[in-house]
Amino acid sequence: MPGGPSKAVLDRIASCESGGSPTSIGGGGAFRGKYQFMTSTWEAMGGHGDPAAASEAEQDYRAALLFVREGP
Repeated sequence: MPGGPSKAVLDRIASCESGGSPTSIGGGGAFRGKYQFMTSTWEAMGGHGDPAAASEAEQDYRAALLFVREGP
């Protein structure tokens, strides 16, 4: 994605957020998936359903979109 983060940057973010686990659920269920998305943020990035149930590739894509829109 033009202007997006490298895979290495996304990997570092995911490592901090979830240990890199795409199915991770934290914060009593409020934070979900590899990047610990809140449902509202996931939906704002065009995601549908549960982030923790989405494919890892989709989670990476939505995280890259968020990075481009909001910055590091």
